[in-house]
Amino acid sequence: MGAAMTARAPAAARRTHPLVVLLRSLLVVALVAAVALAAAVLVAPAPAVAGEPVEAAPAELPAAQVAWPEAARAAGYGVVGIDGGPDVWEAWGSEDAHPMASVAKLVTVLVVLDAHPIEGDSRGAVITLDADDVAAQARAVRENAPIAPVFDGMQVTQRDLVEWSLVDSAGNAIWSLANWAFGDMDGFAAAAAAWTDRHGFDDTVLADPAGLDARSVSSAPDLTRIALMAVADPVVLATIQLESVRIPGIGIAPNTNRILGQHDIDGGKTGTLKVWGRNLFVTATREVDGEQRRVVGIVMGTIAADETDAAMIGLLESLWPSFATRTIVEPGTVVAEYRAPWGASTRAVATAPLDAHVFADDAPGWSATVEPIEAGAVPQPVGEVRLERGDTVAPVRTASLLAPPDAWWRITNAPQVLGWYFD
Repeated sequence: MGAAMTARAPAAARRTHPLVVLLRSLLVVALVAAVALAAAVLVAPAPAVAGEPVEAAPAELPAAQVAWPEAARAAGYGVVGIDGGPDVWEAWGSEDAHPMASVAKLVTVLVVLDAHPIEGDSRGAVITLDADDVAAQARAVRENAPIAPVFDGMQVTQRDLVEWSLVDSAGNAIWSLANWAFGDMDGFAAAAAAWTDRHGFDDTVLADPAGLDARSVSSAPDLTRIALMAVADPVVLATIQLESVRIPGIGIAPNTNRILGQHDIDGGKTGTLKVWGRNLFVTATREVDGEQRRVVGIVMGTIAADETDAAMIGLLESLWPSFATRTIVEPGTVVAEYRAPWGASTRAVATAPLDAHVFADDAPGWSATVEPIEAGAVPQPVGEVRLERGDTVAPVRTASLLAPPDAWWRITNAPQVLGWYFD
């Protein structure tokens, strides 16, 4: 037999280097982290997108067609604010300051009532007249101005003097009112100057309370704004609407406004001065579209009374057709835009018309209030659009779907997307 074979021991298993193990582990962790991160990016909830209101484009409406009085040197009209809006006014002709004549009495009354208001139906303060008031009466007679007979010690009320001044145009009554209110004519002049300065009436000067002095001047723009202030004062408006007034020693004195009661004219003040001519302020009210509307008119520098009245009537009648109900926001008007960070966008539109009462092209503006929407949101109601005056609103909805961010945008904007988790 041959020699027995010797058994060989198995080779020892080779061991993996620890560094390789570490690298492999890190790779697995990185792959898991990458998958987790990608999943987080792909499923991150997109934030709601806020709507940005667009700038309101003014409605294009027709301008007023005004019959300006060619026989006058200057004129103006004003419209009392509609539905809480501002007063609208416009002047024409000479912009210079001209004698106010007795229309100055209207300004004086406003100055006095600013310092000494009359509340409600009160007759105001009780005033005891004296020798100065009797002397003022004599001066008015010399100026050939209307008067209210007075005597030393006579007691009258503040409203008596206002009514005699504005209805009968009594020159001494307005002097007594101003003298009582401010102590003397210097005090009145200072108060009048402060009042005109405060209200920005740069062309208006009261050299005397009655307008008998040709240096008591104003312009059509100033007087138009003053007329709007006059009708806004309940005491003044109620006074200039009186058809007549009772004056002791005279009886019933009619309103000097000859066209009171015609063409819806319900108030006003006349003025005449030989060196200038005639001025006329009136106010009228008429129902338009179921709403009462008030206008004022100023005509300056006419000659004959009939000419003055006709000019004013023509001016006022030309204003009424400019009152109308107009559509300010049409259905489908874009009122807001939604722009998402990932580039998707949609618009919010009005779904119903927004109408307003207007005068000529004085269209109110509008503003929209919209809520944020979610990514992928289908067209839906998001808010409302409202006019700047009045309480009229229309609903607003989005016009199209807001597309969500796609996977590629999410991955290429991963840091921003991951930040959504913390918003």
